[in-house]
Amino acid sequence: MSSGEGSGRTSQRMRRWLQRSGCLTFRREPIARGVGVGLLVGLTPTVGLQTVMMLAGCLLIRGNFPVAFAISFVSNPFTLPPMVYAYHQLGKWLFGSWAKTLFEGSDLIDDALIALLSTALGTVLIAVPVALIGYFASLGISEVWNRRRHEAREKRRQAARRERES
Repeated sequence: MSSGEGSGRTSQRMRRWLQRSGCLTFRREPIARGVGVGLLVGLTPTVGLQTVMMLAGCLLIRGNFPVAFAISFVSNPFTLPPMVYAYHQLGKWLFGSWAKTLFEGSDLIDDALIALLSTALGTVLIAVPVALIGYFASLGISEVWNRRRHEAREKRRQAARRERES
């Protein structure tokens, strides 16, 4: 057996496994889940881990990975610094005094932990609602799309029947 045959089988097995898991399925629900996962992970400052996190999330909830990957580009080198700054400011504004009580020292490590906690909490406050909105918006958009498509098909069928009858 040559090395090419083995990798082809592995590739086919991997593709079948991903298809069964829903990661490569282009149906309404997996696409909406992929949008949710892509937004959730894309809005977190986890550069370098985002692809692995999206794949794990899509496998976990049977979401569409290509959609998640595409939608995750909401964060990129241009948008990430202002996003992280906004997350930090939001977290500091809402949880700053609480975080300071957790780390009562005044050294650099405590200040770094407070900043990290503020940024993480700010990230969660933005990423989770946006991901949920994206998920439900995707479901709604696909519902409207399908309804319009079915109505147009029915109109074409009725027009064809009238043409045959006349």
